Amino acid sequence: GELWAMESQQVAKGVRALLELLVKRDEEKKKGEKKELFEDAEYVTVSVTMKKLPAKTKVNAYRIPLKHSLYSEGEICLLTKDPQSDYEAALENHPVEEVKQVIGVSSLRKEYSQYEDKRKLAASFDLFLADDRILPMLPPLIGKHFFKHGKQPIPVKLGKGNFSERLATARDSTYLYIRGGSCCSLRVGKTDFTAEQLIENIEQAVPATISKIPGKWDNVQSIHLKSSSSLALPLYKALPKITRI
Repeated sequence: GELWAMESQQVAKGVRALLELLVKRDEEKKKGEKKELFEDAEYVTVSVTMKKLPAKTKVNAYRIPLKHSLYSEGEICLLTKDPQSDYEAALENHPVEEVKQVIGVSSLRKEYSQYEDKRKLAASFDLFLADDRILPMLPPLIGKHFFKHGKQPIPVKLGKGNFSERLATARDSTYLYIRGGSCCSLRVGKTDFTAEQLIENIEQAVPATISKIPGKWDNVQSIHLKSSSSLALPLYKALPKITRI
């Protein structure tokens, strides 16, 4: 349909080309190194370039569910109101395996006041989730480092009832920020995913992303796929409009 202007073959081609590039690169590296290199998997991102800049920007991210989670088996930190022990107790009753640490606002203020502590905290987890009620307080408490490295906390409603399901939903989603530039990108997988997993995530995430862009497909110039260290590979390019003279 109109929602899916990209060809499935082009997605499969782009994914396979990216994975081949990464395999080649790893082989080159291994030739140059005596010992085998075991590198952490990188994120694979889709970036959408728009024809016209969005008139309105949105501070918070759009949440886009993914079939294959980026953060299952990852390390998640949950930032909460005080007392943090209430949330730790709730998680003991309804555990979400990936949530490895809970930090309340006062602990954050006390234990992570120095730049170096904030930097280490940002590097220690794959994803930060935060009680939506403390979100406005967080920027000065966590510092610029989180935002610079794409670790800004994702709001979750922890207010009522068992919130573990909401944490699991947040874990199994990716996040789209439409800021003000002509390009927006979102993570759709990791370099250790299979081609099939990447294709399924892209085919789920791209239409959802386009539906959030002002002007939808009409405003899409191009879509590319890349990992943190690879070239950008084209998935879609808008055809030039042909007008008769």
